[in-house]
Amino acid sequence: MKSISKISGVGILLLMLFIACEKVEEPAYQTKAEAQLISNLAYGNDPKQTMDVYLPPNRTSNTSVIIFIHGGSFIGGDKADFNKHAIYLAGCGYAVLNVNYRLVDGSGLTNTSLEPPHIESEIKVKDQVSDIATAVDFAIAHAKEWVVSSKRIAIAGHSAGGTLALLYSYDLRNSNKVQAVSNMAGALDLVFTNVPNWELYPKYVFEGGYRYTGFDASVANQKYYQDISPLFTANAAKKVSTLNILPENNNVMGLPNLDFATYDKFIARLEELRVPNDFLFVSGSDHNFSQSGKWQIVLDSTVAYFNKNIK
Repeated sequence: MKSISKISGVGILLLMLFIACEKVEEPAYQTKAEAQLISNLAYGNDPKQTMDVYLPPNRTSNTSVIIFIHGGSFIGGDKADFNKHAIYLAGCGYAVLNVNYRLVDGSGLTNTSLEPPHIESEIKVKDQVSDIATAVDFAIAHAKEWVVSSKRIAIAGHSAGGTLALLYSYDLRNSNKVQAVSNMAGALDLVFTNVPNWELYPKYVFEGGYRYTGFDASVANQKYYQDISPLFTANAAKKVSTLNILPENNNVMGLPNLDFATYDKFIARLEELRVPNDFLFVSGSDHNFSQSGKWQIVLDSTVAYFNKNIK
């Protein structure tokens, strides 16, 4: 486990980029003036189970925490893809844990012109949710050491990271640990067999599903795909305040159920369950919010939502 670094180099960069965001705080029993960065901190035994911890200056034992989860279709991506995003969120006064997690075996899935090999992945989506649960518990266990809150915790993720953030939020292991979640273009319904003419989808779609779950895509196996779909795992017992952010052009390798209709169905489900929620539609944006200014909208909306819903 690596120790907390001195404020130099990246630490100075963090201080330069921190932006003051006013929040009303309760009296704190600890304070810490210095910003700190802990890089590649292990929260588990697997090499992929690491996080970068961004601790803002002038933090207290009431400073809220954001756990950020990268995307990558469950088979790729890295926390380094979101360093700038983590720095920005920390600049708004949050402690930010930018998390890596174990990946599903993606061998042969990204070359969509070839038929992928049929492989059972050692790591499945349910294992990734377990990694997020471990990361949350790790944050709580180290809150006093880091001088942050162990109760004011939110979770956010992009793409597959958004799906994992939602799956954990509605999971039994989230026993009031995470108060709010921001889903940034995550997949909500991975039950491919509920789509008209589903048999006609490319074979890499079904192979991906098999590796995510360990079960072939079929009507008989729908339950296993529902178990990794927030549309089906949301429940009345876990009323975690939920922000859903949908880009206008939410296309990912031709996967189904990523459109406005699916998000609308999910929001209706949350309303039925009386789960507090809000929705942001980002016009003119692709799945990666790569157009100028789109990520700024996403991050600022997330901060505003967390400021309102973390108590």
